[in-house]
Formats: sequence, structure tokens, C-alpha cells
Amino acid sequence: MKKASIKDVARIADVSIATVSQILNNKGERFSEATRAKVYAARDEVGYVPNLSARSLKRNSHILIGVIVPTLSLPYFGSFVQAIQDLLPPNVSLSIMSGEQEQANEAVERLAENGASGIIVVSQLSEPTEVAQLLKQRGIAMVVTENHAKLEDADVVYTKDNEGGRFAAEHLLQQGHQHVALLGNQVFTDNLAYRAEAFKATMAEAGVKVSEITTHNLSKQSGQAAAMAVSISHATATFALNDELAIGLISGLSKMGWRVPDDMSVIGYDDTDYAAFYQPGLTTIHQPVDEIAKLALDILMQRIENAKTERQKIAVDVNLVERASTKNVK
Repeated sequence: MKKASIKDVARIADVSIATVSQILNNKGERFSEATRAKVYAARDEVGYVPNLSARSLKRNSHILIGVIVPTLSLPYFGSFVQAIQDLLPPNVSLSIMSGEQEQANEAVERLAENGASGIIVVSQLSEPTEVAQLLKQRGIAMVVTENHAKLEDADVVYTKDNEGGRFAAEHLLQQGHQHVALLGNQVFTDNLAYRAEAFKATMAEAGVKVSEITTHNLSKQSGQAAAMAVSISHATATFALNDELAIGLISGLSKMGWRVPDDMSVIGYDDTDYAAFYQPGLTTIHQPVDEIAKLALDILMQRIENAKTERQKIAVDVNLVERASTKNVK
């Protein structure tokens, strides 16, 4: 199949090659929105790879890759980005962007327009299938850690969140808890949903009541603000969908005079670096962020080197780390 050229884009959009070049190189402010839209549509139709990316791939002298995370304010995503930076080959540069849903889609587009040869998406896309297909057409490698259940046009590295949710439930069941709270965000990403659904299903099978409490986001501040709702739920234990919520909750309960784990057991998710140092030490589900980052980068570089490599889908194990924030109530 013949590789698409800038001439093909110009022909389909019915504009000059110079117009296409200026618009695709972010210098098309003088053109109308309709003209820019025609050029972008034509580019996507033929799968044209901008010259900057093509030159990088051809020379293999210097490569730009991108990483998109929901936010850099949460330690897990900061650790992921740091791990990628530590592992970068000498001829590879990294561009970091943040955003969720439509913002993540736009970040993918900006990285592609800036000549990225590959993109690791650690955020939730609003249109994952369409985004993956467009990048594939344009010869840009993509590895995702979200949206992995039905996405066939990208390589995937993901943690076994179903198991993580089940491990959390089983731990609290073993300790004798009969009414628990589930603390999570108002809007779930796929991975958060897997954790929550597995936790609830395991508890339902055991006949244990689950009170669901939602927060504005996954921050320590939101966890702290949820302390009152958790306290009046009459639950004896809380599973927070990340460590930030868990630590914020412990702080909020402390301000109310509650002691963890004597008055409330708390379990988190991620095993971020401070989970072991917080008092009480946080029982949590460990995600091997360095391993996940290394796998994602290795697979991305393989895909950049050889676009015809067989699609890879790797599931990474998680495990429960028991510390002092949960207590046997039997």
C-alpha cells in the first residue's frame, strides 16, 4: 500500500500543498476554520504522517514520544512519568501532557501534530476507538493503560484491577467486617470501575452491606471532606479507590476524634511511596508502577521500530500490602 503524501492531502482537501503544510505545522491561523477542518479531515482520511514524524522515523536519529496522564498532582501519575524519564534511551525525548476525556483526546492530537512517533496514554479517552484508529492510520504508535477492555487498535499494559478490588474485599471479610463503605470519585475511569465492581461483587456474595460514598475527585482534600459521610454510614471499614482518598479520610476522621483502625479500618489502592510512612501505616493494594512504566515504554519503542509487530496486551499482577490501618473485629 502506497504511503500517503502531502499531495494526497492537498488533492482531497482541494487546497494547495503550501496550505496543507502551513496548517499541519500549526501556522494556519490566517486560514478559515472550514479550510483547516477540510485539511485535518483529509489528513485523517489518507493516514498522512506529518513530515516531522516521518523524518524522525526514517533517520532514527531522534524520536519524540508523549505521555498523557490525568493529572500530575496525584503521586501515582508523577511516579509513572518519572519512571519513564529514568528509562528513556539517549535518542528519545519526552513530552508530558495531562487531561481526561476530551482533554486527553486533544492532547493526543497535539502530540501527533508535533511529530510524536508514539504516545503512552495513562488517562481515560472519551473516544478511545476513534483515537486509536486515527493514530494507526498515521503510523503513530500507541500504548494505553486505560480503555483496554475493548480497544483493539493499540497495545495495552494494565493492572488486574478486578483482582485488586477482590483482594481488598477479602481482606476486610477475613477481619470480620459486616458493613463497609466504598469511597470513590463521582465519575469512574475504567480501571476504577473494575476495582469498585469487584469489591462490591465479593462483598455481595458474602452478604456484607456496602455503603457507597462519592467525592469530587481523588485527592486527599476530598477524602478528608468525606469523613463525616463515612462516619454516619455506620460502616466499620472503608475501601478508598486510591491512597490519596484513604489518607485524606484518615486525617478527616482524626479531626473528628475517630481513631484508625480502632474506630474505623481503612484500606487504599496504589501503594504510593508515602503509604508505608503515614501513621498508621496504610494497608493498600500495591501497583508496581515502575514495572508498568517499563513495559509500556518497551512496547511503545518496539511498535515504533516495527509497526507490524503483533499487538501486545499485558496484564500486571497486584497484591495486598497489610499495614496498621485495618483491624480484626471478630
